[in-house]
Amino acid sequence: MGKTIALIESLDTKKEEAFFARSVIESNGFETFLIDNSTKELHVPGADITPTHILEYSGISRETFEKYNKPDRIDAMRGALTRILPRLYEEGKFDAVLTVGGGQNANLAAPAMKLLPFGVPKIVASSLACGIRTMEQYVGEKDIFVLPTVADIAGLNPVTKTVIRSACSAAMGMVQYGHCYKTQQGKKVIAATMLGVTTKGTEQALEIIRRGGNYETVAFHANGVGGRCMEALIEEGRIDAVLDMNLHEISCEVLGGYCSGARNRLNKAVEKRIPMVVVPGALDMVDFFIDEQGAFLPADIGRRQKVKHNSTIYHCKVYPEEGERLARLVCERLNRADYPVTLIVPTRGCCETSAPGGPLYNPQVDEVMVQAFRKHAGGQVKLLTVDANICDQSFSRIVAEEFLKLRV
Repeated sequence: MGKTIALIESLDTKKEEAFFARSVIESNGFETFLIDNSTKELHVPGADITPTHILEYSGISRETFEKYNKPDRIDAMRGALTRILPRLYEEGKFDAVLTVGGGQNANLAAPAMKLLPFGVPKIVASSLACGIRTMEQYVGEKDIFVLPTVADIAGLNPVTKTVIRSACSAAMGMVQYGHCYKTQQGKKVIAATMLGVTTKGTEQALEIIRRGGNYETVAFHANGVGGRCMEALIEEGRIDAVLDMNLHEISCEVLGGYCSGARNRLNKAVEKRIPMVVVPGALDMVDFFIDEQGAFLPADIGRRQKVKHNSTIYHCKVYPEEGERLARLVCERLNRADYPVTLIVPTRGCCETSAPGGPLYNPQVDEVMVQAFRKHAGGQVKLLTVDANICDQSFSRIVAEEFLKLRV
């Protein structure tokens, strides 16, 4: 049996387009598995999985569903699809998944796609995948390809047929030539976090670690998405140890900021009992986005110690009371660990620009944070303070040495 591509389509409004996609795929030697997520009409023939089947999997009868109004029908179908799609994949019903349509179809299909494992080909083609809309609603922390359809998927014409064929071709190519690489035999996978202002420190530590053990390292950009992606892979069991050297996403989680989006950082590694060394990289700053009108800047921007990262982002040193609050929160999350966790705090700034002489250097804030870590770290947390900046070679060496002590 050849590779199978699942098509998630609403046959009540996109039957012609769905059947065209199916013909493209099957004419090229692949099989299709058509999942109908219609919400208006539940009896359109031609699907392998009908809307009624999807709903029944979640305990919703056809009679109950037909009493719902439109928003409730959409919500119910979306939730039901998230429950059935991962199970269908586990049962080997498909190798890749594709949806082509407008906003509603993408809104229904994408949440279910996000629940599939990393490496499974996933494509969302939508007429709403452009403009001021973000990709967050379609991608989240998963490897989902997004394709704007240019024209609305409303009938077959030279434009829609071209786009549909392109989406199908992408799915076929990913199934035929894609490959999800496994960890090299005998090696362990280390997840590490970094941001521009901490990259040097992380890279230096990783270089020493790679020399001292048999590891593969994966770096995550802690920008509000990277931390979430790392934790999604921890959840999937793909990560053996963590070198979490950038907690800036926690600053933005608590104080607001450009790198918001990754909530409850640290908790997943603790929950899964992943060996971990933590450094509060860039926890001592928060960043704000600047548009052409200066919007998104806080009212107190004039008195914050700050430096421009680029033309659209300010890096701002946290106030002492904010630093104490952030350090306490990090400790609260790490203190939940029922296994040893190492926390290493640099006393001369948690980012490159906070080093002595740098634009965000503020020894008062640094000292408040150090004392807060000393006060609140407890339980199984091993706390080290190092008289250095996070990007100093001496600090990276200590971090690497402590990591290698974990004997992952």
